[in-house]
Amino acid sequence: MIPALLVVMVLVISLHKILNLKMNNNLYISFGSNTDTGLDKEFNTDAALEFKILDGNVFIVCDGHNGVEGHGALAAKLVLGSIKKYFYNSSFKDLTKALTNAITFANEALYDQAKKDSKYEGISSTLAMVICRNENLYYAYAGDSRIYVCREDELKPLTRDHVEEPANASGAEVKILLGKTKDIKFEVCKTPLSIAEDDVFLLCTDGLTDQLNEDEIKAIVNDANKAPEHKCKDLIEAAKEKGGSDCVSVQIIEFNKLLEPIKKKRLVNLHPVLYLFLAIIALAVFSFAGYKGFEALANRPARAIVIEEPLVDNPEIKNKTTQNIIEPIQKEAETVINVAEAVVNVIKEPIKGVVVQALSEVPIYYSHKISYGENLYRLAIRFNLTQKKLTELNGNKAKSLVAGSILKIPVKALHKVESGESLSVISDEYNVKIKTICQATEISKTAVLKVGMMLIIPNVK
Repeated sequence: MIPALLVVMVLVISLHKILNLKMNNNLYISFGSNTDTGLDKEFNTDAALEFKILDGNVFIVCDGHNGVEGHGALAAKLVLGSIKKYFYNSSFKDLTKALTNAITFANEALYDQAKKDSKYEGISSTLAMVICRNENLYYAYAGDSRIYVCREDELKPLTRDHVEEPANASGAEVKILLGKTKDIKFEVCKTPLSIAEDDVFLLCTDGLTDQLNEDEIKAIVNDANKAPEHKCKDLIEAAKEKGGSDCVSVQIIEFNKLLEPIKKKRLVNLHPVLYLFLAIIALAVFSFAGYKGFEALANRPARAIVIEEPLVDNPEIKNKTTQNIIEPIQKEAETVINVAEAVVNVIKEPIKGVVVQALSEVPIYYSHKISYGENLYRLAIRFNLTQKKLTELNGNKAKSLVAGSILKIPVKALHKVESGESLSVISDEYNVKIKTICQATEISKTAVLKVGMMLIIPNVK
């Protein structure tokens, strides 16, 4: 009884682990990151970083504040480097505590740097940081850099600015900054946030939020037709268009359901099946005819025939045998053959039509060999696709982008240049812009087309 219970317990625990593993791996991350000096700054004192740890992904933005002699950029980069060093090659059971310890470590490194050399006196930095592990998101922040979540078409802040409004001065003063004091009280989430499908997270410095309101930010972040990298660029451009003079850094992290790669449909050659089908019909008809002949013979009245000479030498018996048995079977066989030939003639042409139609419905793919340094964002732009589409088709290959691997790229056509053809003619033939064709094939608009050259014709969005 006890061994049986142990077996049941082991099975239950194993099943529980398998189900948890499945639940924790049905979303994939797509992200973008960008930083800019703004319109008036000479040096970018912001910094952004994303990196992988043993059991998750880390995203950080920092706004470095200058000291007595500047060096705000150093402050931001020192914070990023210290946090990355803390997490390097380590796995933590409690990520909330790990976040607290990592930021404390970075604060002490920045504070000590300012104390070692007078030229760094007063340097400090804000922080907005998230860690994604399985389907949970842990976050921490200090200062006025923010973290937002966009869920179900609503943009919600996960942070509150650490600022205080002076009584007789314009502008708010940031009251919590890394490196400002040895002991710092920053904010860390008490419990992780559960990540849902289609969630979008935004990390940004005040260079963005000082220029754009939440409705303007949401309109860009919610654009389902753009990749995260595009959205980051659009946010920065929108801030600059409204007069953004300060440095600005943004990161966008999207979570989508992991889909199985779409398998290419293969055209089935129906001719062998057709011939086998006709052979079965012919065999059935022959068998039926033979059975009928045998049945007719079996039902004939029994007669006693005395053969005085060999059968082959008796013309009378030979004639009766030919008329009663052989000729009916021959007629049946001729009928079957004629029917089979008629079926072949009737079906043969429609089959060709089916094959042509099937060929036209099979999607066309270009096999792209990944080169060192390529990323999903650039590939999506080149082939006029979204990163999500590439990931749906190629799964882990699209996420890891290992040099030498092959990606399936859906295209409208692969066109082999013939004599006398030009880009203008080919563009009109496929109703695709010359710029789009040149971008996919990686040639210039003024390139000379050589006979036999292969052009990639992307799909039009």
